[in-house]
Amino acid sequence: MDKLYLKTISLLEDRKIKNIELGGYLNVSTQTFGNWMIRKKVPAKYARKIADFFNIDVNYLLTDNEVVQIKKVPIVGTASCGNADINHLQKGEYALFHGTNWNKNLYGVIGNGDSMSPEIEDGDQVICDPNSEVLNGDIVHYTIGNESAIKVYVKDEDAFIVQFIPYNANDNFKTKTIRLDDDIADDLKIAKVVAINKIKFNNRNARLRLIGRS
Repeated sequence: MDKLYLKTISLLEDRKIKNIELGGYLNVSTQTFGNWMIRKKVPAKYARKIADFFNIDVNYLLTDNEVVQIKKVPIVGTASCGNADINHLQKGEYALFHGTNWNKNLYGVIGNGDSMSPEIEDGDQVICDPNSEVLNGDIVHYTIGNESAIKVYVKDEDAFIVQFIPYNANDNFKTKTIRLDDDIADDLKIAKVVAINKIKFNNRNARLRLIGRS
């Protein structure tokens, strides 16, 4: 049976989406979509648009790979990819998580700034797991009071400090250092970044920065 058909049906059922919604997005008539269902075959030329509809990699539709279970993750606010930022709530918004290590404590934040470019750009959805072990070199989302930011985690046991370091350090994007015996450390919350949903696929500004032409 047609892979594209099987995986499309599986995704529709998983997401509880009606056939007519996908048909409308693909700009095909109800009769045409119905014929696909009868024949159990979806034309391959629609694969890219179907992938866009479900926000997944088109390769999942065209290969023997299993369809990754898609879960909704609540977006709880913004996180600075630069200076300290106040956490702004995003009520009712969610991100889609395509990984296999979903758990109910996953949450999402919207990246704000370009200190973590090109891995995380302004506006990207960043999915975080407070249950995952955090190791040196991991990208993390940390909060202290109202401060909410995304940087690289480094812990120095000898100096008894943790540091949160941006990719692109400058006068605006600085390393945050916290002593582990400081009272503020008691309010520190850290979650490992486990997925990034890229919003800006064609970010010319990021590429120009990488080649020193920004």
